Amino acid sequence: MTEHTTSSGASRTELLLYQRYLDALSKITLLLLENTSEENWTEVLRLLVETTDVSQCCLFLNEADAYGHPEARLASTWSIAGASMLNRHDAFRRLSLQKYSGLSDKMQVGMVLAAAVTELPEAERELFQQVGIGNVLCVPLLLRGEMSGFLGLFCEDPVRAWHPAEINLLCTVANELALALVRRNAEQGLRATEARLKALIGATEDLVIEYDEHQTIHNVWTENTSFLTLLPNEPRGRSIAVLPQALGRALMSAASQVLLSGGHYHAEFTLAFPDGPRHFLARFQLLPTTVETARHIVALLRDVTQVRQEETKRKAMLETLNLLEEAIIDLDPSGNLVAASIAWVKLCGASHTIARSYLGPLLQYVQSDDHAMLLAAFAELAAGARKLATLRFRMLQEDNEQIWVECRLLSIPGADGRIVSLRGILRDITAVYLQERRITQLALHDALTQLPNRVLLEEHLHQAIARAQRNNGKVALGFIDLDHFKQINDTLGHKAGDTVLLTLSRRLAATLREVDTLSRWGGDEFVVLLTDSNSDEDFRHIAERLREVARQSIDIDGIETQLTISVGFAIYPDDADDAETLMSLADHTMFHAKSIGRNNVQFFQNIQGTVLKREKVLLQTRLAQAIAARELQVFYQPVVDAHSSRIIGLEALARWHDDQEGWIPPDVFIPMAEHLGLIHDLGEQVFDHALERLKAWRRDGHSVTAAVNLSRAQLFAPNFQERLLDKLKSYGLRPQDMVLEITESVALLDVSYESKRLNELAAAGFSLAIDDFGTGYSGLAQLHAMPIDTLKIDASFTARLDTEDGRRIVQAIVQMAHALKLGTIVEGVEDQDDVRYLLSLDVTHMQGRHFGEPMPAGVIDMLLAQQAAEMA
Repeated sequence: MTEHTTSSGASRTELLLYQRYLDALSKITLLLLENTSEENWTEVLRLLVETTDVSQCCLFLNEADAYGHPEARLASTWSIAGASMLNRHDAFRRLSLQKYSGLSDKMQVGMVLAAAVTELPEAERELFQQVGIGNVLCVPLLLRGEMSGFLGLFCEDPVRAWHPAEINLLCTVANELALALVRRNAEQGLRATEARLKALIGATEDLVIEYDEHQTIHNVWTENTSFLTLLPNEPRGRSIAVLPQALGRALMSAASQVLLSGGHYHAEFTLAFPDGPRHFLARFQLLPTTVETARHIVALLRDVTQVRQEETKRKAMLETLNLLEEAIIDLDPSGNLVAASIAWVKLCGASHTIARSYLGPLLQYVQSDDHAMLLAAFAELAAGARKLATLRFRMLQEDNEQIWVECRLLSIPGADGRIVSLRGILRDITAVYLQERRITQLALHDALTQLPNRVLLEEHLHQAIARAQRNNGKVALGFIDLDHFKQINDTLGHKAGDTVLLTLSRRLAATLREVDTLSRWGGDEFVVLLTDSNSDEDFRHIAERLREVARQSIDIDGIETQLTISVGFAIYPDDADDAETLMSLADHTMFHAKSIGRNNVQFFQNIQGTVLKREKVLLQTRLAQAIAARELQVFYQPVVDAHSSRIIGLEALARWHDDQEGWIPPDVFIPMAEHLGLIHDLGEQVFDHALERLKAWRRDGHSVTAAVNLSRAQLFAPNFQERLLDKLKSYGLRPQDMVLEITESVALLDVSYESKRLNELAAAGFSLAIDDFGTGYSGLAQLHAMPIDTLKIDASFTARLDTEDGRRIVQAIVQMAHALKLGTIVEGVEDQDDVRYLLSLDVTHMQGRHFGEPMPAGVIDMLLAQQAAEMA
């Protein structure tokens, strides 16, 4: 009876066990069928912990580590309250199946591992004991006979015994989990495939329609919102008749073609959109299917409206380019023509218009002398050294006619940045080139003799000196002046003078070597440049031959005319070490040749130290450079009303500081400027500076005048008055603001002509003054005839005021000025004694060191500001 009762109790316990496990299995199956989310997995593990009465239940999934070794990743876990959470221990997050082979070996062959921890190998024992686990049950998850993970049930009781029914039911749960994993992986794969398809379609902005041979729509994919206006809200399961008519016709027509061919089909059609018609390109593909089901077709529709519009624009652009005279060409980086417009054929001189007949290497159409230049440009453009190149070269046309072409080449990079092609624009510039050559000829050559002018000569001179420096050679430069040429012009006329100059230039040029240069300097002056020689004797021999050929008579309208020339030479590097000094020395040597009787040749090295001083010549050269660079300064000396000590005027005076000699006195550099013909340029600079400062002084409220000295060259320059008035206007000044000073000697050179020009200036409103009065020989009649306002008594008389004779002379001049109703300004006032005496003569306007030396404009600014403050 007892045995029966025990057996019955065991059966009931086993039945309850089965019942509990089957209830759990039923719930687990429903969960896994519902979905395979992480939440459901966790719920499955919770049910297993609850059913098996273990501390923890874990799901491990097999993966490979970074080195390809197998490991088990802890995917999900559930534990009872108070139990150690395995996922908090790094060792359990990823279990190496190689390291813990005691766990994996049995499961790899599909067997369940059920054991107390103390029975496990050392590695596994240490793993579980560190978290307080005494008993383990590991059930493999098998997929197609391979372990894909395992279900681990862990409890703290080391003597936990597992009933075979438990193990069988847990194996069933493991199989359900394995199947759920398969289903989850398949769903993830499908979702990934669908996402990729959507992404692909979305990236292309295409429309994909799947329909069958019965014209039923099964699927539609698109991310292009513009397509949505063509589709009904839910097209799946509906006929293609619900689509726009043109699209429906295209799908039906394509279906018959695809089904007939059993492959694919292409079509184009146009659909109406709210913003206008759009063009589509469609590709139809038959899908594989079973015999029992209707055959399916996939249509991929692409909007090619923009592409067609671009093609239309490109075609129109090409047609427009073909109307241009310029040729458009495409080349590969090596310079081979791959495409060209019609104008390229015209450049080649062809009679027909097939551009592709004139492709191939561009160099075959270019003159061989220009090949190296083109190849270098191709190489630089292809290497990316530059983006744009502009070239000129000669092309040979079909009839061997040569034309000049201007080519602009642009490098075209590819997606990787490397140059993939060159694009060029070519135009025929033959007429322009010939015109440029003519302009260059006119700009660099004398119009009468066609000899190089001074611009080209200076270029040749600098090149010759550079060669001489490299080769330790010498260069000779000679100035040639035709003696008494003015008489020929005056007696025989300018036409005869031109004949003489032309004949002489040809004779002189015929005497020279090819390496030499003959230039017309201007008027009756020529310059000869002798190069590439180391012998002074060669230079002297050529110079004497020039003089001899010049002496040959010239027949002018039956009149035999005898000519002579005066020549002056200087040699580099013996006489000078730069081009400017060499020219200055040669010019001065020529003047010396004229001064000793003309009709001779002189070399600077033979006359230096006797007549010409090299230092003076160099100083003149530096003066010319300083004037050209506008480096001269302008100082101002006050003209003062002696009664009030007020500055009423300022005389502008040129000053020059030479870098080598320091301050050069005006009585030295002013005559030099006159001799060099630069006095006009110097005077213009003084005028400009004075007007600029006077404008500033008037703006600051100072009512002073500015006095400027006029040279004869300025006074009689063409349109001098008009240009001066224009300058005054540009500075906002009037003629009454200026005093123009001319020296007594200049005023007396040609009284009638002088008076005419002075009357014009006076009529314009300028105040006129005779400077340095008393140093010339003017008389009362001459002064009375001139429109003079003021006499400036020369400082040489003021210096003798300490003598009786000196005082009488100044008194006489002042009385004469008063009699002529002219104002007076006494220059050179040195001290208060001079001031008192001059005031006794009723002279109030004075100028001299007693009132102030010539000083920079900045100092004058301060004096005027101080004067204004004292008067305020």
